[in-house]
Amino acid sequence: MKRTMPVLLLALLAFLIVGSTSPASANEPMFRCDDGTFTNVAERLCTPYEPKGTVLVLPEGTSFTAMRALLGEPASKTAQLSDPTSTCNLYKEWQALNLRTGGGVTFTYTQDVPRWIALSRMFTAIGAPHCP
Repeated sequence: MKRTMPVLLLALLAFLIVGSTSPASANEPMFRCDDGTFTNVAERLCTPYEPKGTVLVLPEGTSFTAMRALLGEPASKTAQLSDPTSTCNLYKEWQALNLRTGGGVTFTYTQDVPRWIALSRMFTAIGAPHCP
C-alpha cells in the first residue's frame, strides 16, 4: 500500500497538468470587444473577429510585457501615429499623472484612475514617443 501511494499521487498530478491545460484551437471562434480586447467567449459587447495572422494566447496571469523577451523588441509605432504633437502632449500628461500618483499607486482624484490606465496601456504598448 505504501508503494502505490506515490504512484497514485504522480498519476493524479499528471492528470491535473494535462487536463487543466487546454490549448487554443485554430477552429475556435474569436471575438473583438468594444474595449479593444479579444476573447473566445461570445459576449454582448464583442463582435466576431477573423484573425489575419498569428494569434498569441497568453497563459492566465501573464502580461504582454513579460512575454516581450520571447517575442523580441517591437519596432516603435510612434512614426505610424497621425499627430506626433498630440502624442507628445498625451505622453507629458501621463508623466505628470505618474508623478502625481506615485506611478499609479495613490490617486487623489477618482477621475484620474481611468485616464492613467488608458495612457499607461497606450505608452506601454508603443513606448516613449520621440518628442522635441
